[in-house]
Amino acid sequence: MLSRTARDNPDKEAIVLRGQRLSFGELEDRATRIAGFLRSRVAFGARVAIHAPKCVDEVAVIFAIAKAGAVMVHINPAFRDEQLQYVLAETEPAAVFFHPSKEAVIARAAQRGLLPDVRIRIGRAPAFRQTIAALELGTIAAGRPPTQSEAVSEDDLAALIYTSGTTSRAKGTKVTHGILTDATVISAAVLENGPHERLISITPFSFDGALSQLFTATLVGGTLVLQDSTFPVDIVRTLATERITGFHAMPSLWRMIINTHATLLERPFPDLRYVSLIGEVFPERELSQLRRALGTTDFYMMYGTTEAFRSTCLAPSELSRKPRSVGRPLPGVTITVVDEDGRPCAPGTVGQIVHSGAFVSPGYWKKDSSAVFQADGVHTGDFGMLDDEGYLYFVGRKDTMIKRFGHRVYPEEIEQCLARIDGIAMAAVVCGQDDHSAPTIRAVVVRAPGVAVTCQDVARACAMLPHYMRPDTIEFRAALPLTSTYKINRAAVVVGEAP
Repeated sequence: MLSRTARDNPDKEAIVLRGQRLSFGELEDRATRIAGFLRSRVAFGARVAIHAPKCVDEVAVIFAIAKAGAVMVHINPAFRDEQLQYVLAETEPAAVFFHPSKEAVIARAAQRGLLPDVRIRIGRAPAFRQTIAALELGTIAAGRPPTQSEAVSEDDLAALIYTSGTTSRAKGTKVTHGILTDATVISAAVLENGPHERLISITPFSFDGALSQLFTATLVGGTLVLQDSTFPVDIVRTLATERITGFHAMPSLWRMIINTHATLLERPFPDLRYVSLIGEVFPERELSQLRRALGTTDFYMMYGTTEAFRSTCLAPSELSRKPRSVGRPLPGVTITVVDEDGRPCAPGTVGQIVHSGAFVSPGYWKKDSSAVFQADGVHTGDFGMLDDEGYLYFVGRKDTMIKRFGHRVYPEEIEQCLARIDGIAMAAVVCGQDDHSAPTIRAVVVRAPGVAVTCQDVARACAMLPHYMRPDTIEFRAALPLTSTYKINRAAVVVGEAP
């Protein structure tokens, strides 16, 4: 993919990060040199880990690992000691690339014997003190001639993608070269991506959506702009100054901008051709606000899981007709909704979403996959329903569902109600317990700036809900903790962890 684009458009801008700009030719040269080093040190199919924030070197390393026939394990840069050490122990990488800002956590992993001998620093961060022996990326890249890529098949593993693990221990999902290629081709076709594209990349490359953006930009010969600051003012500035045409993100990120930094959207964004949204339901009121603010920008609502990459998409032309839907299955994908006995649900009936066909992972790394990867497809653990026309509606997660008074309560449905209250910026609904260990519903709410929403306001709005869905307690906080992909971190909300 990279080699072809670099051959056809060697001088085209490929990667941008602040003042750093790398062409496809330069990226290809750097990646093939690093791959040559890896092939001299790492066996075909061995795992190679990356632990770094957004940086240009990181992109070159991602392509180098693929060229060397190794398996990438990109460890979420937000992971702390326990999570990092867990992934290192489970994957046993033959080499580790790390950023100087991660030196301390990497050093502690080395003290526990979890680091291989092949360690390479990447990126620029002179302020951080070097405490462990490691090679420098610039040295190994400059010291080797470019080499041919290792031949790989579509069934060879390309990556292990570890979920965020916000409600349970993270699992490494196996992703093959075939899945990455097929998903990239389909995504580019659905989003009508072309060489004119300038895509912004905000989430870490440990997230499948970020990898999809990288490979899509490379496939079509577009430019990927790396965003290393997650402050809304910096993101919006990049949209304008870099003339971004495509933005893929979680709804929570846009909701944060709408509710706490709305003035940032008063400027025009004439180049922003589309926004694609995935991972959560976008409350209709806020989605309408965003659509008005961005004018002619198209919106694609999508659904997918790490285990099956991409499942559905709602085209911009259908958004007004079905604003709560996440669309119909992508080409090659079949979506069914099943009950507890595995039988298909009737249209309009909530059940578990099952994805079969294209993009299905071979399973988890060193984990029992049988509960998720079944004969009829990937049992996603997400609940939803199909309408009479085959459009999918996401309802909530199985692992966040609350059983109360004999009813199944999906926190996401209550959060939709809370999002309609003027003056509420964000809300999370989680399960609590009363004095008798019975489940209760806790609503944790963030006020919009300058608005004095009260518990009574929230209770009045929730009175429209069935009695078993009404929050027992309402708590106001200054902010909610988010994951690195801007989803609400429910586990942190439960224990009261600060953002």
